[in-house]
Order: sequence, then structure tokens, then C-alpha cells
Amino acid sequence: MKCVNRLGWLLLLLVVLLVAGCGGREEPTPTRTPIPTYTPTPIGQQPVAVQPAGQPAAPADTPLPPTATFTPEPPTATATPIPPTDTPAPTETPTPTETSTPTPTVTPTATPSPTLTPTATPDYAFVLEMAEQFPTQLPGVDEVRVYVYAYSGEAYALGGYTIRVSKDGVPLTVLARSTDGLPGETRPGPSPYTRFANLGAAFFEKPAGLWEIQLLDRGGFPMGAPAQFLLGPDDPLREFYLRYHEK
Repeated sequence: MKCVNRLGWLLLLLVVLLVAGCGGREEPTPTRTPIPTYTPTPIGQQPVAVQPAGQPAAPADTPLPPTATFTPEPPTATATPIPPTDTPAPTETPTPTETSTPTPTVTPTATPSPTLTPTATPDYAFVLEMAEQFPTQLPGVDEVRVYVYAYSGEAYALGGYTIRVSKDGVPLTVLARSTDGLPGETRPGPSPYTRFANLGAAFFEKPAGLWEIQLLDRGGFPMGAPAQFLLGPDDPLREFYLRYHEK
């Protein structure tokens, strides 16, 4: 029973405390001042004033003081001194002298080049088919031998022809005549230098020089083209061979 009474008293006391707290003077809740934030102002606009809390707003028709604007000044022109220029000294005008009569210029005339007239090739009755040099058959002897073979398609050898022989432009005496029928040989027996021939002549003199040989008819008229041979001192190739074929 005592415990119940105590519990009742405690409840009653608690109720009293609650009623007393609700009936007391109400304290105002303190307000916090907000932290101002930085807002960039666009160029050409005036900054907007922030009204602090708890203060009356400024009248809308109150103009803000103008803000000073910086205007750059144009650069000032600096005078640059002009360097003095040298005044040219007056030059003397040459006195005109007597003008001599100009000598006329003679234009050279082109001299026409001489026109070369082609030399006509003689139309010989025989064709020079071969002109050869062979080693001499008599070494150590100043001798030059000439062999000629004149023939046609119908005859093996043609008789009655002779040759003209000259050394360094000097004509030499020739008594030999060609024979007809079967031709002879330049050397006895087969050899690399053996050829058919029907005329032969020997000249005993110094071989060095320019030799020229040409086929002639009985009257001394050229019948074929000439052949030239150049010999030096002690030249071993002192045997000349010419073959003429009648056209």
C-alpha cells in the first residue's frame, strides 16, 4: 500500500513540473546572420546592394552614385629629328666641242662558200676485187714483187694487159704483159700466200715509200681502180697482189 502511494506522488509531481514548464515565459529563438556570398557584377551594370536582415529596405527611387570609368588617352606624337642631308656640290657642265663627222660603218657582206663539185667516179671496165700484201720470198734483198690476175666470167685469164707502177709518184718501167689461157700461181705449191696470177713483175730498189699500181690496156688506158701500198724501212710485206674482174 505504501508503494502505491509513493508511485502516485511521483506521478503527481511529474504532472506539476510539466504544467509549470508550459506556463512559463516563452524565450525567442535566436536567428543566425547569413554569410554574404560574392556575386560577379556584369560589365555595364550597377552593383545591387544587399539589404541586411533586420533593416528596412532602401527606397526604390533612390539613385546610386555613378561609378568613374577609365578612358585611356591617345599617345602623344614624338617629333623625330630629321638628319641633315649633304647638299651636292654643283658640277660643271662640259662645254660642247666640235662634233666630227661620223665615219659610216661598213657592213661586211657574206662571202658565199664555194660549192664543192663531186668528182665523178671513173667507170672502169674492170672491178678491183682484191688488194693484198704478203711477206717477201727473198728476205734480205731489196726487191718488191707485183702479181696481177685479170680475168672474166668466160675466160680464166685475159691476155694483153699491163700495169702502171709508181713509187712516191715516180713511174717505174714495166715490160710485163698478161697472158691468157690457164692462170699461173704466185708461189710454187700450196701455201697461205699462193694466189692465181697471169702477170708478174719485180723491182729491185729500196722498198720504203708509197707504191701505186693500176691495170692498163695495150694503149695505156686505165682499166681498173688503182691500189696503194705504203712500205717502211725493212718492211717484210713486200709482195703485192691485185685481182681484177672484167664487168
